[in-house]
Amino acid sequence: MKELQIFAEALADASRAMLIEAAQRSFTGEMKSDGSPVTVIDQAVEMRLREMISDAYPDHGIDGEEYGEINPDKGYVWVLDPIDGTLPFIAGIPVYGTLIALLQDGIPVLGIIDIPATGERWVGAAGSQTKHNGAPSRVRACENLSQAMLSTSNIDFYDGQDLQILERLKAATRLTVYGGSCMAYAQIASGRIDVGIDVTFDIYDYLALVPIIECSGGVITDWEGAPLTLASGDRFIAAGDARIHGAALQILAR
Repeated sequence: MKELQIFAEALADASRAMLIEAAQRSFTGEMKSDGSPVTVIDQAVEMRLREMISDAYPDHGIDGEEYGEINPDKGYVWVLDPIDGTLPFIAGIPVYGTLIALLQDGIPVLGIIDIPATGERWVGAAGSQTKHNGAPSRVRACENLSQAMLSTSNIDFYDGQDLQILERLKAATRLTVYGGSCMAYAQIASGRIDVGIDVTFDIYDYLALVPIIECSGGVITDWEGAPLTLASGDRFIAAGDARIHGAALQILAR
């Protein structure tokens, strides 16, 4: 695992260098079929990471947001989101980052959140403590939802019953913060946010979070409380304390 972690950080280094350079320019982006924005930089970063993986580990699978899957049935599969938070990237709001996950037999065992604009990186690897820029990262205790800070990416992603559920969860918590992209989930691992919830997300958006949250002492599942895998749906929830995770799941189930 150590060799794979070193390689994963090399992938993050390559992405960071490209995004720091690109951030000096202006992008408008195009809209994908699902209504989300994409830029030529999303595509260029993912292509570079794919090239590096194929050169170093030709027997590994790859699944990326921009170019889909290659050999998804392999024992090791890399899942890539070159820019998580493309809209903040376009707008110049520095919460965007690169997400890199490595799955072994379908289970996320390594995850990286890299935030180029702030020079921060969270690395979670199975069997080890999550690290934030090399230092141990830990969730904070939060016994009751009424004491919790809640995060969600964009309220526009919610409609119908999901929006009603979000409103109930907001009413049960103390504060709500919006628009943090992957940075918000990194802050759960660092003990600054207590619970995060999102909808209409894909595997590229959350599989890298799994080792980071879990190896910092937290819990991350789908809305039914099941582990997140390649086959999971588009709704997930993370919490620093298992007690509020359980309480939040009860609200989601109503």
